[in-house]
This record gives sequence, C-alpha cells and structure tokens, in this order.
Amino acid sequence: MSYSRWPYSEYYTYWCSTKVYGKQDELFACHTSLSLYHMFTYTECKEFIETPLKIRDRIKNVELSEVNLDELILYMKKFIYDVDLKYSYQLNDIQGKL
Repeated sequence: MSYSRWPYSEYYTYWCSTKVYGKQDELFACHTSLSLYHMFTYTECKEFIETPLKIRDRIKNVELSEVNLDELILYMKKFIYDVDLKYSYQLNDIQGKL
C-alpha cells in the first residue's frame, strides 16, 4: 500500500510488508529518489511522529523543510494507523477462536 507517489509528492512511501515477528518490526519505506530509499520500523515511525526533527538525522540525502517533515509525518501516521488496524483484526480473530 502506498501513501504517496510521484509526481504528487517528493517522496514515494509505502508499507513494505515483510516477514516480521510483530507490529513493532513492520517497515515503512521512503524513497527520496529512484535509487535512494530509507526503511523505518513501526517503532521508529512512532518516535518520529513525537519528534519530527529526528527524521533529519536519518534522511540526509535531501533537504527536509518543515513542510517536507509535515508531509512525511502525515504518511507515517497513516502507516501507523494501518498497522494498528491490521494487528487489531488479527487479535480479534485469535480471541474469536479461543
């Protein structure tokens, strides 16, 4: 699932589904160009939402303005929401089988 795509955004972002042990390990991918991308865990995204300036420590290949930070935080919030929703459904399925 993508949260942003070119040419409507400077970033191409999406939930990068992988084999993980729990929601804290789910990955959010952020492409800053065709060849450069960054992967952030669910846990890291939650930290970035709390302290957006920390993103600048991880994404250094492009200049991140306040508007860019706000945009990335919006996509990370959507990612967090979707992950939480998926895991709440899984929990409900497990509880329903008990």
